[in-house]
Amino acid sequence: MSGASKLNLFGKIYGTKMDYWVVSGVLGHVEEPNADSSVEKRGQGVNAMVYWVTDNILNDWIQLPECKPEYIVAARMIKHVMTGDLNASIDSNPPFPGKERHFLRAQIARIHHATDLAPKGYWTMDEEVTPPVMKQDEEFALPPTEELNNLELWANTYAEINQGGRTAHAAPDNLNEEDREAFLAEMNEKEPPTERFRILQEQTPMPGLEFAWVKKIVGDQ
Repeated sequence: MSGASKLNLFGKIYGTKMDYWVVSGVLGHVEEPNADSSVEKRGQGVNAMVYWVTDNILNDWIQLPECKPEYIVAARMIKHVMTGDLNASIDSNPPFPGKERHFLRAQIARIHHATDLAPKGYWTMDEEVTPPVMKQDEEFALPPTEELNNLELWANTYAEINQGGRTAHAAPDNLNEEDREAFLAEMNEKEPPTERFRILQEQTPMPGLEFAWVKKIVGDQ
């Protein structure tokens, strides 16, 4: 994790042979150019964070690859039990376009964008840099515990991943500027992008449930 900053323990994912410890963070150095324009750039969308994994926290950490849209689209359609081997093949129908490291990266993105939460107003976007980055609002005051026991005061940290496996639609490279704008306008009308810091009550609940989330105060307040 040389050169990484803002490191956080993402969690642990169990495997049949070995388990994955997962850490997220930010890399400041410039990434190598990606010829595939459908892949969101580092620091943006599903690649807003960089992830490292290891099967033993005393061993070296391995950086996972950037997440491609096709990984997320395919991961939504299959079930696969992790083995703990990043180079393991994925035996699935439909076929998965990569190894376990790519499947793991796609699942981490799906989990992170759906479940990373913070009190509403805790995060803001720094528009003075390009591209804009997320930062803590210095004027934010944490409400008392009783007030936080309200779904309207909680928000997602990251934007929702669309059906194309990105947080923002992308136009094919072979379109001219006019056709590209028309394509994006049509896609945004069919599937509007979600607000990054959207409140939890805006999420679609499972059938039979009133809300997508439940809340409870537990332990020392």
